[in-house]
Amino acid sequence: MAKPIGDHSDQQLRNVIDNHRKNGKLNAPYYLDALDELARRKGHGLDFQKSFDLIRKAAAERRFLSYKELADASGAEWSKVRYAVNGHLGDLIDYAHGRGWPLLSAIVVNQQNVATGDMEPQTLSGFVEAARALEYVIADEKAFLGEQQERVFAWAATNVEPE
Repeated sequence: MAKPIGDHSDQQLRNVIDNHRKNGKLNAPYYLDALDELARRKGHGLDFQKSFDLIRKAAAERRFLSYKELADASGAEWSKVRYAVNGHLGDLIDYAHGRGWPLLSAIVVNQQNVATGDMEPQTLSGFVEAARALEYVIADEKAFLGEQQERVFAWAATNVEPE
């Protein structure tokens, strides 16, 4: 019988996550629980569930949101979590993928791009790198981002988890 996720140390959680990734078991409930638990512990005040809820709400409204909005939703001070946001969103990408959802962080952008949904080159590069790590094949990075953004909006609108 597997040890309860909450009883693992941070390193043990990383090992569970790494082993599941190596074995291609990205949909396994134990893997998803380990991701969720580690994200909760290392979020520096960013709350996985609150980020998920905010992204789902914004997507249902077909709007983009800023990194600062994520921090605000968790009650975290932006200046204290700004460097943790990328890791937090990376964990959210992995979690969403494992659940069969689109890449939820596609609609989270810099404040100056909230109206358009564009990503800064470095941000887009990190987003694409995370997607490629999940074996997405990407020829056109901007087109891929647009497709994922539309998938996130459609996912939230149907209120049903995609297969």
